[in-house]
Amino acid sequence: WAGVEVLMRWQHPTEGLVRPDLFIPQAEESGLIVPMTRLLMRQVAVQLAPQAHSLVDGFHISLNIPARHFQDAGLYADCKQLLDAFPAGKVSLVLELTERELIMPTPEVHTLFEQLRALGVRLSIDDFGTGHSSLAYLREFRVDYLKIDQSFVAMIGVDALSSHILDSIIELSGKLELGVIAEGVETEAQRLYLADHQVDFLQGYLYARPMPAAGLLAALKAGAPA
Repeated sequence: WAGVEVLMRWQHPTEGLVRPDLFIPQAEESGLIVPMTRLLMRQVAVQLAPQAHSLVDGFHISLNIPARHFQDAGLYADCKQLLDAFPAGKVSLVLELTERELIMPTPEVHTLFEQLRALGVRLSIDDFGTGHSSLAYLREFRVDYLKIDQSFVAMIGVDALSSHILDSIIELSGKLELGVIAEGVETEAQRLYLADHQVDFLQGYLYARPMPAAGLLAALKAGAPA
């Protein structure tokens, strides 16, 4: 394993496990999403840093960061606190820009992005090709990765139009010298196709399903494939 994406889940006392698509929009609307994300970052440091020896150098830790958090002056400190919990160079922190809310390209945001880059933080556009602001983000911000939406990956070998779009995204990333991440990889045929097209990172059920921190640590100790 080259890295993980950290996801939120809500274990409700009576409703059980609540899907993020049901509670994340409410968290954004209520203004709770920033403190929730901050807490998640601190939990990652507490739970994963003591097991840093189980990680390959440069292990990717990616988190979805809402637009509102980029307007919060504390984001730089949040990222620094997470990175400082690990030995230097052990992890690479990747912030995924979501498109539920548009990040406004203000001078303050550009300054924050440059500060994060100097800290070693990398930026990725999540679900590339499905949102209204993907190309705008490419024009306005300096990013490091494009993350191909799983809807395109699912159509590999099934739908020619989706495959053409997928190939175009990969080609675009090459011309812009960006890394590529494909999510939703579930079959060997998808893996082979993406590998043949030199996609840098593959993510999906073919490798592992979402698991709690304890399960991840157990898998890492057992020697998960790199």
